[in-house]
Amino acid sequence: MRYAVALVLALVACRDSGNTGDDDDAADAGTDAAPGVGCTTMSPRSVAPETFVGPSGLQPRLEALIDGAQQSIDVQLYLFTVTAIADRLIAAHQRGVDVRVLLDPEHPGNSTVRSMLTSANVPHRNMPTVYEFSHAKFMIIDNQKAVIMSMNFNIDAMNMERNYGMIDRDPDDLADVQAIFDMDWAAGGGESPMVADLECTRLIVSPNNSRQRIIELINSAKQTLDVEALYVSDVTVRNAIGMAKQRGATVRVILEPSSDDADSIGFFKGRDIEVHEASGFYLHAKLIVADGVVFVGSENFSQTSLSKNREVGALVFEQAPARVIRDQFDTDWANTPPAP
Repeated sequence: MRYAVALVLALVACRDSGNTGDDDDAADAGTDAAPGVGCTTMSPRSVAPETFVGPSGLQPRLEALIDGAQQSIDVQLYLFTVTAIADRLIAAHQRGVDVRVLLDPEHPGNSTVRSMLTSANVPHRNMPTVYEFSHAKFMIIDNQKAVIMSMNFNIDAMNMERNYGMIDRDPDDLADVQAIFDMDWAAGGGESPMVADLECTRLIVSPNNSRQRIIELINSAKQTLDVEALYVSDVTVRNAIGMAKQRGATVRVILEPSSDDADSIGFFKGRDIEVHEASGFYLHAKLIVADGVVFVGSENFSQTSLSKNREVGALVFEQAPARVIRDQFDTDWANTPPAP
């Protein structure tokens, strides 16, 4: 069996009342695993993923996925405020689908949907409090589709935010995402979650391996590196981006102007990296494209997100689905102004 159940003994994380820079809706290098099927971030998948971009058409897509479920839906989110999507989950539960929802325990925005789920007897729990933030955003449908996203189920994500997502049908990836959900669910909101053994996985998961794998992706860029992110506050990530420029890669960075990430802008400009500021949309994405390989996930590029949160992401290295996201970045780059 690929998975082992293990207590997280080394991780001692306390929630900080201060602004960590990761609560993005409220405020917010090592070596890879040993080679093997599904053991590295770019181990070939048996089925290519599908990619999508928000906000255009996002809510209908998510609702269609929920409406199409026949057996089970597992949802793990940081923020859930769209009651119309909650209604779809409740309807699925009422037609006999096994629905489970995990939410960040301290985000006040979850209270309305949590009450709706309680009233409809839909099983739901708080995420384990050992994580600084339960910031992952994913959904598993019928154990056949894992929807891995940068978007929450909040009103702004459906209407004005730039976000990216993927629908992953590879059996190994599905098993890993399901193992993450099941172990966090089993913790029942307690302080000591039990987590899947992810030593052999394609996934990029906090607090397991996100920092290592994000840095490895950036370091892999030889020709081009594109970053489109809410902010880049982690010094190691910044330095890796700067080194990509130094070794001759063409580097482009788009940041969200309202995030007040002046340090990053100054850092990048000081290394002759062109920086644009998002315009016409709120930039909630956490996107890296290194020589055409795309990172999609919930991880912000901050110390907390990469080391202390629950986060889930993956790489899209298949040409056609990666092109969907790369084309959107190119469009955003062409339509956003240089940072002053």
